[in-house]
Amino acid sequence: MTTPAVARDPAGADVDGPALTVIIPTRNERETVGPLVEALSRALAGRDYELVFVDDSTDGTDAALEALAHGEVRIRVHHRARGDGLAGAVVAGFGLARGAVVGVIDADLQHPPEMLAVLLERLEATGADVVVASRYLPGAGRPGLRPLRAAISQLLRLFSKVMLRAARRTTDPLSGFFLVRRRVIDGIALRPVGFKILLEVLVRGRVDRVVDVPYVFGERGGGRTKAGVRQGVALFQHVVRLAASNPADARLWKFLLVGASGAVVNMAVFGILIGPLGVYYVLAGAVAGAVSTFTNFVLNNAFTWADRREAAWSVFVRRLGKYYVATWVGYAAYLGLLWAITQVGIAPMVSNLIAIGVGGMLNYVMHNVWTWRERRVH
Repeated sequence: MTTPAVARDPAGADVDGPALTVIIPTRNERETVGPLVEALSRALAGRDYELVFVDDSTDGTDAALEALAHGEVRIRVHHRARGDGLAGAVVAGFGLARGAVVGVIDADLQHPPEMLAVLLERLEATGADVVVASRYLPGAGRPGLRPLRAAISQLLRLFSKVMLRAARRTTDPLSGFFLVRRRVIDGIALRPVGFKILLEVLVRGRVDRVVDVPYVFGERGGGRTKAGVRQGVALFQHVVRLAASNPADARLWKFLLVGASGAVVNMAVFGILIGPLGVYYVLAGAVAGAVSTFTNFVLNNAFTWADRREAAWSVFVRRLGKYYVATWVGYAAYLGLLWAITQVGIAPMVSNLIAIGVGGMLNYVMHNVWTWRERRVH
């Protein structure tokens, strides 16, 4: 077998090495690596590919892999004496990959090897940057997930989609089975935690288009699962860190925190005015609202929209004016909804909750697209 010549990326860029690199992280999966290589050889027959095993095993899997790689230029093995988890193994594999397209698949046969060819065909047909094998599409299934693991996976999937905009681009942001064009991740510092690498690729990579393909997540072909509650907690913490590091993802939560601080300021000013100072409560409410609106603006300018802050005093004053207008438009919408929803027979307390939510989101959207409108450089 000869060494592959220069391959061409489906998008047109010449790269050194095979067209496809498949990264396979392994930890104590001696029984399954042989059947996996055979299945991948059948699935990728006629294609230009390489298999890169990143092995953290202690059960002799490394010896089994070396035997498979002997005399086979398509197989490379990188054994790590001290691994840092599955996601870290995949990142190490990214650094070793030579293909224009990089695939990630588990070694335990829960990811059906024959699906790899389907993913590759979809990538070539759509021009996508990332193709995800999804467990959450019509025609997909998850028989390989035990009840506890399934519940943890579902909760973390939903949490990641709430917290991260990039996670909403796929139905399965925690999938461990996907293809990505190498140019998407070249030069990107990936810092995954635990078992999930796709989130890092979606959040930090140069990803324009994501396509999902349904598949059935099967039973393990051997070995023991490494996922559990501990890994779920680590991923939860990682999602929070990803959201905090990305201004667009952190913005809504910062806005809500500032809003809560504004409520405290409002109540404090209102209490002082109607108490020791004896101010009429309606006037006290108006003053307290004006003061808390100003403090909210200052905090939002310094915290929530810090990435769009400008030093010019004129910009500060202009945005302050816009902030008051947008805030009171949101308040007017709140009052109108409160009245309208109550009129159709909804209990006032429920109406108030709905009106607060809609008014607050309108407020947030107006500030995001108008008060702190992103300046575009031409």
